[in-house]
Amino acid sequence: MSRYSKGAITLHWLMAVLIIGNLAGGFLHDFVPTEGGQRSLVMSLHKSFGLSIIVLSLVRLGWRLANPPPPLPNYFTTGERFLSKTVHGAFYAAMLALPLSGWVMADRNTRPLGWFGVPVPKFGVEKAIADTAHDLHEILGWALLALLALHVMGIIKHKWLDRDNLLPRMGLGRAR
Repeated sequence: MSRYSKGAITLHWLMAVLIIGNLAGGFLHDFVPTEGGQRSLVMSLHKSFGLSIIVLSLVRLGWRLANPPPPLPNYFTTGERFLSKTVHGAFYAAMLALPLSGWVMADRNTRPLGWFGVPVPKFGVEKAIADTAHDLHEILGWALLALLALHVMGIIKHKWLDRDNLLPRMGLGRAR
């Protein structure tokens, strides 16, 4: 069975950790106490990791173009092929659009934007556009969570229902 390249596997798992962590930070930040700067720290990290995800998404997209993924197995149905390509395409779109919308929404206030303490320029858009970006950011967060759920359901299907040995392609376990 053909596997993804080591670079693709590394980028996949690094981004998985960053995206899941950033989704958690984004959805749960209202529950973090504001006293002592805890919420500010969470949001600062959320923004820094979001900006990192933009860069890593571009790197990952470039890697994928230069190193095509292994072909899907021949036994995949037309529906499985369509769903796989659609979900992966939507992931790439969301991995860029979600953090970009967050970057644009930073213009909603006067607080500086930074990447782990390094100043990052804002877009300079009007507040109405930044507010729209905020709404889009929330919608995209839920959409990415739904894509993640679909991805996990696919993993469960292939691992425990089909038992088709696909997971080693992405570095999980050994091929049988």
